Amino acid sequence: MVKLLSISILTLLCIGCSQPKKLTTAGTGNFSVLTYNIHHGNPPTQPKGYIDLDSIAAAIQLSGADVVAIQELDSVTIRSHKTYQLKVLAEKLNMFYHFEQTIPYEGGSYGIGILSKHPIKKISAYRLPHTEGTEPRKVLFATIAYQNEEIVVGCTHIDYKTKAIKISQTADLINKVKEFSNDIIIIGGDFNAAPNDESITQMSSLLVDAGNEKEYTIPVKKPTKKIDYIFYKKHARVSLISSRVLTEHHYGSDHLPVLAGFEIKK
Repeated sequence: MVKLLSISILTLLCIGCSQPKKLTTAGTGNFSVLTYNIHHGNPPTQPKGYIDLDSIAAAIQLSGADVVAIQELDSVTIRSHKTYQLKVLAEKLNMFYHFEQTIPYEGGSYGIGILSKHPIKKISAYRLPHTEGTEPRKVLFATIAYQNEEIVVGCTHIDYKTKAIKISQTADLINKVKEFSNDIIIIGGDFNAAPNDESITQMSSLLVDAGNEKEYTIPVKKPTKKIDYIFYKKHARVSLISSRVLTEHHYGSDHLPVLAGFEIKK
């Protein structure tokens, strides 16, 4: 976890120039969370090996999010030119960060991460169940120091291969969430499941989906399916203000980012 204290004017100009479409700011409430599967920074319209972290950084910056849950991050892999991607994004955005490896990959690591405008006080990560033929996955929890509050923000990426593994992994995730019994907790991730799938029904037994079933996140052009979610636990001091898919950010990844704004009452 590192605080990066400056952003050069040149970097900001590069971020602004890297998006081909007009962008808008969408943060609402006093605490907002973004979830974003970034496809290791490889835009789907570009060839393999073409990495555009400036576009990812621009989408995050213009969302206004306080905390970002990121999936499909590379860390010093060959395919991403040995770049520590989350550190680069943190430097561009002047944010705290934590990367969590889920698998070794091409000389480096592949996994999930958290970016935060506010200090990260504590990190915990847990392996989720997996079977032969499925990819190891984790859930990452970051305790964020926000004003005089501590807010737990989670990030995960559920395996896509079978219904059984999705159910198993989300069931284990729910058990981990229960350990944060009195905390304000918000979880963002790629759940690789539609709203009516059993694994999402499981999640909804304990947590609230900040969006609705029509907030589609893939494909990025004319999306028809929702598999990216922000969930939160009901809490007396937490109110959901808004949620939307940022459809304007359809270049940088094969997933659209999702933003939810919350009111955190004192």
